[in-house]
Amino acid sequence: MSEKRLLQVRKKIKAKKPTFVAYESWRYKRVKSRWRAPKGTDNMMRLKRKGAPKSPSIGYGSPKKIRGLHPSGFEEVIVYNVKDLDKVNPERQAIRIANSVGGRKAVDIMDEAEKRAIWVLNPRVILAEEEELEERLEEGETIKEEDLEELEELEAAEKKPRKKKVEEVPKVAGETELTAIEGISKATAKKLEEIGIFSAEDLAEETEIEELSEIIEVPAEQIKKWVEKAKEITSKKG
Repeated sequence: MSEKRLLQVRKKIKAKKPTFVAYESWRYKRVKSRWRAPKGTDNMMRLKRKGAPKSPSIGYGSPKKIRGLHPSGFEEVIVYNVKDLDKVNPERQAIRIANSVGGRKAVDIMDEAEKRAIWVLNPRVILAEEEELEERLEEGETIKEEDLEELEELEAAEKKPRKKKVEEVPKVAGETELTAIEGISKATAKKLEEIGIFSAEDLAEETEIEELSEIIEVPAEQIKKWVEKAKEITSKKG
């Protein structure tokens, strides 16, 4: 199965994974909720009895081929300076700038990463005002209290998490909707769109039927019928 498909499988597995907690942490304040293996001869949680909280098991694990990868499919590498970029392979690795790296050094790392076509997972937004104040502080210049407050506000704004905008894939004129194929409901069409199949034209080019069947949880025979129907629609348009 391709890495792209395996990442979708992992996403579905992790969505169903419960939060693992220590036994009876919900009853006693002194017991912290962090996971601890249940012990005891008659422990309901250890025996996996009905109604007891779930325990970690092999079924909740990620596929071995993509274990530890970032959701983008890249291997994550933490960098502390520009020299660390020499060890990064842009084709299969992406970088994450360490939290301890300052603003100016982060800019140097991002500039060098852009030249080498390396993807930065946590790009820093360094404002011109912040850089100017930092330079004045390093040069030993006396800074007013108002300027220091402004610098603190800028640093706080940088640390605040930003909501990522989900980019919508534009539809090409003339493409046939997936729901136009008999048997494909809106819910199924949504599942197909999540793995990159947006139209009947895309479905007609699909060859990995068994993998697709596992992901969207539809029998392979049914998917084969959809693909044949999609090919008929595409040939008529051509």
